[in-house]
Amino acid sequence: MLIEKLKKHWLAILSVALSLVVALFWLALRVNWSGISKNFGADKNRSFFIMETPLIFCILMFLAVIYALVAFFVWSGKRKAPFIVSLSLSGVFFILELVVVIMGAKDYLPFILPTFGLSLLICLCLLAFGLLLFFPNTAKTKLVTALKWTTLSVAVFGTVLVAFDVKANYFTYNPVVYAVEDEYQIVFSTNDESIVWVEIDGEKYYDLYAGSMKSKDLVHKVTVPQEKLDKAGKYTVGAQTMIYRGPFGGYKGKTFTQDYNFRAVDISDGFDYYTITDVHGSRKGAVNAAAAFEAELKKNNRTTDLLVVLGDSYSMIDSEYDAQFTNLFAHDITKGEYPVVYARGNHEIKGKYAEDLYKYVGSKNQNFYYDFTLAGGKVYGITLDLGEDHTEGANDDDGWWEYYGTDVFSQYRNDQTKFLQQIVDSGKYLNRDYTLVCCHIPIQFVNNRHNNMQVKADWTSLLNTIQPDLCVYGHQHDLYPFLDGQDTQYDGKPTKYCEQGKLVYNSQFKGKNTTYGGYLTDFYFNGFVCGRRGSTQTDTVGAFNKSQHIGLGTSVDFNSNKQTSVYWNSKGEKVAVFNPFVEGEAQTAFVTELK
Repeated sequence: MLIEKLKKHWLAILSVALSLVVALFWLALRVNWSGISKNFGADKNRSFFIMETPLIFCILMFLAVIYALVAFFVWSGKRKAPFIVSLSLSGVFFILELVVVIMGAKDYLPFILPTFGLSLLICLCLLAFGLLLFFPNTAKTKLVTALKWTTLSVAVFGTVLVAFDVKANYFTYNPVVYAVEDEYQIVFSTNDESIVWVEIDGEKYYDLYAGSMKSKDLVHKVTVPQEKLDKAGKYTVGAQTMIYRGPFGGYKGKTFTQDYNFRAVDISDGFDYYTITDVHGSRKGAVNAAAAFEAELKKNNRTTDLLVVLGDSYSMIDSEYDAQFTNLFAHDITKGEYPVVYARGNHEIKGKYAEDLYKYVGSKNQNFYYDFTLAGGKVYGITLDLGEDHTEGANDDDGWWEYYGTDVFSQYRNDQTKFLQQIVDSGKYLNRDYTLVCCHIPIQFVNNRHNNMQVKADWTSLLNTIQPDLCVYGHQHDLYPFLDGQDTQYDGKPTKYCEQGKLVYNSQFKGKNTTYGGYLTDFYFNGFVCGRRGSTQTDTVGAFNKSQHIGLGTSVDFNSNKQTSVYWNSKGEKVAVFNPFVEGEAQTAFVTELK
């Protein structure tokens, strides 16, 4: 009987199914809606119909779903024309989606497909629930009745669990120790609302708000004195479930703890740190590349002192998982046993969880610029955040249309200029054994859109005074050395932006006399763009490939006053790297002098 009904109504069922699948996929494509608008000219014309074209299509697609459902109940088994119209309309929308995927959305399929799959699964569950609950009686009445009561029982049980928030509590994300100023911020998470603490040498430190223990967040950040943890060499993270927190009483549940060892930065035999950037979801590749550097150090009985993460760990911060992704691979690498420094990437500005990111990583006053010390103050660092550099034109550093009027980075950058000036005026950078500067967007390099050119010039001038031993960057998805005194190639034609003209590629790297279009600032310190997905300097890696990544390992020898920087890939290999803007052979190691 069921088979006969399916045969009779197959066209109606197909039209409803296809229209729903197409509409749900378009909704999952919303991470690329801005790119669709851009192809319609949104960067030049910000009219309502250009900016909201993807939303208009979304509304039309769901109207098509409603039409298919109405047709199913009104004309199913009677007329074919309404369903042919529905299938034709869905077919047009399906072709549109294919075009969007081919034109660029394919790079975001790892993010689109899970969202689409989840929404489709929810729809199928609702359909199954409806069929079981309202399925008509047949000869097998007892079986149908049993299925109905089973479905209803599961629904009621699930509702009770959700309503009373009944679930086991445990650590969901293990600790990462972030270095900020002269403190450590230990970040970890629990499965349920909890009060938490970190215990060091018998003393407890809490996640507090104005003297009261926080209990409604799942992510926890406990600040501890650097000196205390460095001396103790171990710590315990603890949590207790907060079942109910009322105005005049409450109920607490299970207490659970986990112990960790910790090694302080010790530069008596040198300083070894690994820098990773632009992971974009490639957790396995990032971890394996860092392990390659660690394996090399162990040959000389050394270990990594510090992990530097330079942002764009994920391509958007649109969920709890996205916000936690840095902690996932940072703990995989460090095991919570040595410190991490974090700089925000421009992709970490995007998504509804972006404004909460400061809770999940190292930060200061909800900002991502700060200085830090390690090794009892012998190592000094500065973390900076340029925000975004996708605006069009040198004098328009805010207003990138993708942010729909929410970006106000100019004041944020000006505050950092003042912050750097205060460091210069105070002399905090003086009398240090090593100085490191971390920023996602390169300060020494101005791209062909000339974004942030004045800020980069100002910061370069201040850093020329500070004289960092190294600056580390990401963002470009390439491997660029910026070496003090390098004989950089220019086309010899001065521009309004740069007296030396445009950068020219190394002829052995990418064609003779090819113009890049950007220029370098007037710097007197060394820097590197530190990583990319891939195994070589120039290979192309697809969006679904999560196993290939390159990062930069730096080993400092204070006896010789030199440092060696090597790019390591996830295969455990040293990567041969051309300096793109300097004529010469590729190198597997870059040796620079300390300042």
